[in-house]
Amino acid sequence: MNPTDQILFTRGLLDTSLVGFILFLGLMNDRLHHYIRELRLLRKTMEAVKKQSRSLDDAKNGSSEELASLKAMIKTLESECAAKTDELKVAESKSEALEKQSEGLLLEYDRLLEDNQSLRSQLQEIRHFYGKKNM
Repeated sequence: MNPTDQILFTRGLLDTSLVGFILFLGLMNDRLHHYIRELRLLRKTMEAVKKQSRSLDDAKNGSSEELASLKAMIKTLESECAAKTDELKVAESKSEALEKQSEGLLLEYDRLLEDNQSLRSQLQEIRHFYGKKNM
């Protein structure tokens, strides 16, 4: 081989190596692009999962807050119910006392009516007696 052939051979070898290296870089670029795309999809998926977990946590916190407020409301309603029950018992006892008082008054009224009838009859007898005497 003469020096010109060696130079041409070396140049062909360098061109072939350069083409191979460019193909290798293209393949690497394609794979890198593919991995970047997968990474973006994974990040979007992870963000969606995080949003869902946040919304679930918010819902749980909201539910627990709602549950706490409902429990507090139940306690206040129970205390109001107890107070109303006490008021009802007091009102019932007053009503029973008034009924007993009314019964006593009715008995007293009946006794007074009998006394009145008795006194009227006595008065009528006295008038009748004095009326006969004056005639």
